Amino acid sequence: MGSSSSAARKPRKKDFSRKDVANNQRPRRFPSRSSVKSCSEWFSNDDEVDALGFPTNERVKSVASILSRSTQGSPLNSKVATNKELDIKYKKLEREVEKLRKKVNELTLQISVATSQTIITKPQPKKINPGQAITVHTGEGDERNLPGVGDHVVAMWSGSKWQYFTATIESFNKDKLKYTIEWDDHDPTGRQVDYFNLALDKVPTVDQIGVGSKVLFHQGQYKQQEVHGITRSGGLRWHEGEIERIYENPTGQKRYDGRHTKGEADGKWCTFKGYGRTFAGYSLEDFRMPPNVFDILSSAQTGSDNEEEEEEDEQSRLDVFVSYAKINCPSAIQAKEIEDDLPPSYEEAVVQSMCDPREIVRQLKAMGIKVFIQEDDGNSSLLEVVNAMKRVKVFIACLSDEYASSDRCRMEFQYAKKTLKIPVIPLVVGTGSFQWQMTVVGLLIAGELYIHFKNKEVQGAKMTELARAIRNNIPDLEIRNAQYAAIDGAQLPLHDEPGIGVTGKPLISEKADFFFSYCWFNSTDALEKKQIQECVGQKWSDPRLIVSKLASSTNMKSWLDIERLESAMGDGLGMFGQIASAMNECKFVVACISFEYASSDNCRMEFQFAAKSLNKPIVALIVGKGGLWKQTAVGKLIQEGLPSVDFQQVSNTSDMDEKIRELREKLSKVIEEGVPVLAGAVEPSAEKLKFRAPVLGDHVVCLHQRWAYFMATIDSFDEATMTYTVTWDDGDPTGREQSYKDVALDVTPSIEEIGIGTIVLFSQGSYGGTDGNNTGGARYHQGKVTNIYTDDDNVTRFDGNHTKGDLEEKWITYKGYDSRFTGRTIEDLRLSPNAMDALMAAKEAFNV
Repeated sequence: MGSSSSAARKPRKKDFSRKDVANNQRPRRFPSRSSVKSCSEWFSNDDEVDALGFPTNERVKSVASILSRSTQGSPLNSKVATNKELDIKYKKLEREVEKLRKKVNELTLQISVATSQTIITKPQPKKINPGQAITVHTGEGDERNLPGVGDHVVAMWSGSKWQYFTATIESFNKDKLKYTIEWDDHDPTGRQVDYFNLALDKVPTVDQIGVGSKVLFHQGQYKQQEVHGITRSGGLRWHEGEIERIYENPTGQKRYDGRHTKGEADGKWCTFKGYGRTFAGYSLEDFRMPPNVFDILSSAQTGSDNEEEEEEDEQSRLDVFVSYAKINCPSAIQAKEIEDDLPPSYEEAVVQSMCDPREIVRQLKAMGIKVFIQEDDGNSSLLEVVNAMKRVKVFIACLSDEYASSDRCRMEFQYAKKTLKIPVIPLVVGTGSFQWQMTVVGLLIAGELYIHFKNKEVQGAKMTELARAIRNNIPDLEIRNAQYAAIDGAQLPLHDEPGIGVTGKPLISEKADFFFSYCWFNSTDALEKKQIQECVGQKWSDPRLIVSKLASSTNMKSWLDIERLESAMGDGLGMFGQIASAMNECKFVVACISFEYASSDNCRMEFQFAAKSLNKPIVALIVGKGGLWKQTAVGKLIQEGLPSVDFQQVSNTSDMDEKIRELREKLSKVIEEGVPVLAGAVEPSAEKLKFRAPVLGDHVVCLHQRWAYFMATIDSFDEATMTYTVTWDDGDPTGREQSYKDVALDVTPSIEEIGIGTIVLFSQGSYGGTDGNNTGGARYHQGKVTNIYTDDDNVTRFDGNHTKGDLEEKWITYKGYDSRFTGRTIEDLRLSPNAMDALMAAKEAFNV
């Protein structure tokens, strides 16, 4: 409404220095001809109206009288004085025209509702005392924070940025994501409000507010005032803030502290009475929450013509929605897609070791899982997100501190969790910080299990864990190309039913007589069944054929992975645990040796665990092609005297039968006489086996970062992730959790444990002390042995290369760097443990 003064108009919801406005009172505003059309908003629901909904003549005359009084002294008054009756008729007609225009608009809106359900006409609102908190119900069981037509809200007034006042919603435009409102104090200005600058006048729930949440909170007031016979109501001033602390007061009630998100630099008015930069000790009742854009779009879309349910086919099927923050993607960082400065914790080495959500998506797609991932951050993509989330069966959230602080990610998460109520699988990515647990995202999954993609070293095992979690929620989904840590290179469908093996067949449960160890890459049967991509060897030396003939000719039961390894036991530790237990219970071991077998970490650890840790009787079968296996650590153990049978030249049934007879004879001798004790192995009479892996208190050489290893002491072991926690000798507080593969006992290995191709740790260079961080010391590295020889003094020497280089982000510019190591003695080398030794040692030392 215009002012009777010729002075420039001031914002209405603000304190002013004008003499006619007391401190903390709203400025007087009087109607003028220019704003007479807005007088229609002065009529309440109690006004007498005619059949068309227009005010009666008596009401019009009353308002006209007010208009007449309010225009005295204005430029218009001279015309009114000369012909008052004509002026009154003119204003009456003008008002009736405006009323008719509003009626036409109302009917237009009703027609729009009937056809598209996009804009809903406002019902008659209830009388509301401005500033009074009310409870708004959005439907039985509906937990959405979704403002609708007729709802009471707190909205930002455009006349004074970042101040919010009470109003009622008249309509919503889904295309522009804007609400049209009517202010409780009938101000005709600033009635178009963006969805994010408006909140239901409704007390939020506990799980809607966490540390970092954006809220509306009240601070300060504007007073009620009577102006020329019309009462201007007062109310609360509301502001946008961010929660910084959540705690309980002495009586056990939850309280919230925070601060304004906007200040003077943002154009916010900060001199009103009662202003404070922070707020403290507020309860839930003091807050209002802006709506979720996905709830708004979903509601606006309901019932529209473009939302037709179609029978889902393979092309349109969606299984999972992956929600992530781009700043957690090393690929996005390297491609310069991130414009903002990276957090201080994002060191180059940390970024290189992070699991990339985009790579997780790529691997899920390779498993045959239909994935939706949204790369466009613009509002134009929001409707696409809503449509996709309504179709998926599982929501995957890549959680991090950055994810929880992103409004877009948070709204996606809340829409999936609270509105759609679809299963949510939380993954932890990023730098490993868990501050997000204090946010609303953390509150919504408090107590739930998550999959921790802590670094690239564990990504393979975690992908299988993730695939299992997806299968648990989509039982009919066929997942291909699952990788199992205990089976190198296999590509199998995922089976996770109890009692079902890795190939999908029921398990054989009867006790086994011998353990059969082999590499799948030597099996033509595995190739024919498309369990592997390539095979080295021929059908007569296929380990699966050999074990079948051996079992049938001896009536002995074998432990064979495709018959006994239970997929439902999980990946990593679960499978290694099954193998270790089975090997310990069997009477002897038959191992099918080849270069592929000796080069496989898992096969090699099976062999060494049987020979060195369990001291089991072993018979070696030579399969595959060639004799390169002889130079490996496995080959050296066999050449110490283990009985062996060569199957490489078998080419027909007669040859096969002859080799099986030879194998049976050697097995009989081994079982009767027992295994020869290998150098360094445990004596059969020992009361307790000693597993060659670090335990609590052991001194170790351990990976830190950028493929550099340093000295530390073991603090603990996590069975679920097969990781050690260490304390560094130099006192460095970082990088204390490491995989079992990257932690080696600080003891000299035995000669027979190291052959050509063996992965070792060797020292090269050193590092200096740093104030407040470390004391300096020797620098170790991972290498592969390429040459073994004896020098003139009859000392065994080892040559080799680094296994990692600058392509793997290894730091190679330190003083003393050389791409090779030469002439090292056994005392210079260290060996990381195998998984089964680590597991069994942990079971004894830590009672896991």
